[in-house]
Order: sequence, then C-alpha cells, then structure tokens
Amino acid sequence: MNILILGGTSDANKIAKELKELEKKLEKKDITINIITTTTTNYGSELAKKYSDKVISRQSTQETLKEIIINNDIFLLIDATHPFAINVSKKAINLSKELNLKYVRYERPQKIFKNAIYVNDFNEASYKALEIMEDKNTKNKNIMYMAGIKNLKSVSDIIGKDRLIARVLPVSVNEALNELPSKNIIGMHGVFSKELNKNIIIDYNCGIIITKDSGDSGGLTEKIEGALQANAIPIIVQRPKIKYPLKFNEINDLIEYINNIIF
Repeated sequence: MNILILGGTSDANKIAKELKELEKKLEKKDITINIITTTTTNYGSELAKKYSDKVISRQSTQETLKEIIINNDIFLLIDATHPFAINVSKKAINLSKELNLKYVRYERPQKIFKNAIYVNDFNEASYKALEIMEDKNTKNKNIMYMAGIKNLKSVSDIIGKDRLIARVLPVSVNEALNELPSKNIIGMHGVFSKELNKNIIIDYNCGIIITKDSGDSGGLTEKIEGALQANAIPIIVQRPKIKYPLKFNEINDLIEYINNIIF
C-alpha cells in the first residue's frame, strides 16, 4: 500500500514515523506501507529520508503532483503541508476528486493568545505595526519580523528598511539581503526557546513582533511568550481559511483512521 505525504514540515516526519510503527503491527497480516514524501527543499528532503521509503524534492505543480500520484499508484494522500501552504492543499484536494483518491488533511492544533493582535494578512500586520509605532512607548523601537522569507518583501515595502529586523533561516539570508541591510538580518535555525526569543527581541530593541500562526511545532508559543516577556507586542497573521474534505488535528487520530481504512 502506497501512501503519499505532502510534507516539508516536522508534522509530516512525525506522521511518517508513526506509519512505520503501524506497519510493524501489520507485519503478521502481510501488509506493507510504502511512504512517499514530497518536500520543497534539500534540507526538508534530508530530514524526510529517515522514515520515508522515497522522497521527492521539488516544487509541485498540479501536473507534477498528478504524475507522482499515478506513477506511484497512491492509495492515500496525506496533506501535512504548512498551514499557510494553501495553494498546495487546493491542488491536492482537486486532484483527489479528479482521481477518486482518498485525501486527508493533518493540521497542527491552534492556540489562541489573548495578549496578541490577530490580523488577516501580512499587509494588515505591517500597517498595524506602523500604527502601534506611533505610540510614545514604542516610538523609538524596532519591529521584528519572524515569519519566513516568503512575505518579507511585502512587509519591508510597507514598513521600510530602517526599523525592520528580520530573523530568517540561514539559507534565506542572501534573499533577505535584497530587502534589508545585513545589520538588520538574523540568520538562525530554530525552533527557539522562549528565553532566546526574549533576548533577541531585547537586544534588537524591538517593541513589536510580526509572526504567523504556525502552531507549536513552528515555535509560535515560544515566540509569543518571549515577546511578552520582552514587553513587545505580538502581531499574528491568522491561518488562511480553507474547507478540507477530512481533517485531523491529532496524529494519533489520523493513524487510527488509516488503520481503519486499511481493513
């Protein structure tokens, strides 16, 4: 039985690990689970190899994803992409309908932070940050962006380069240099502790952070708690809303579902 995991996340790797544990339990029934995982980066590909039988590392169009499904005779598609990767999810949902393929979404649980400001997108986050910066308590402070390289340009176009600090992955530093001076870029690999987040925010004199609702596996709790301890205001971009045919927020529930559909 071949299962395709749309990955590139720590969630996808945890699911693959649990599927291999399930396979061990099914050995007596002569059932093999072959896991094919897709990622978009070489780093993600290396991590996925630990529990996947096959890893495909490339950006997936509708056609290439269809090709992967057909060529690998996929029985089940598990969408474990990032909560903000909605274009991939939409492609997967459409293909599952077209090919009459079982589709299931795993999405990391959400947590609401009462001391944070929630917005719908990064443009709104940027304008909100500028509005807050007019307050006397934050007027001389900087803004820390902690939401990945993808939306840095749109944020820097609105906020400007002088007071915006961006923390990005080391592999994204060169791209970030197109938007900000080197002194305003922090290249680090997470997930980071609350204490480290707090210290970085204080060291860079930031009164606001801009991040996104990436869940606990994306280090959101540590970011928010670190910001609050540093007396910085957290602005969180909410997850895009999409209607999934079937969704689980707990990996154990997902594995139980898979166990049931096998028989």
